[in-house]
Amino acid sequence: MSMNSENSAAIEAALLQGAAIRRVIELHVEHTGSGLMVGAKVDLEEQLTMKEVSAVLAQAKRRLQAAAPEAEIVYLEPDVWIDPDAVQPTTSSIVMLGID
Repeated sequence: MSMNSENSAAIEAALLQGAAIRRVIELHVEHTGSGLMVGAKVDLEEQLTMKEVSAVLAQAKRRLQAAAPEAEIVYLEPDVWIDPDAVQPTTSSIVMLGID
């Protein structure tokens, strides 16, 4: 296992320790001159308020940096994962058509 894949595995595990983070959608780990830069898009529960999202991401960042202390720069982006294989509703099932 390479150092980058070891870092990625530890980082992903740390992010997923939080109950509100359901999955890591994207994870990018780059080596900087003195450490790591981490960018991640995480799937959060839809009903969270913005205040709760901020708290969840702050806690996730602390867990990530505890698991990978060399992660000096961390960017976490909240998102909602959409299954690419799920059948999407048709426009007519969402939009009410008018009678003209």
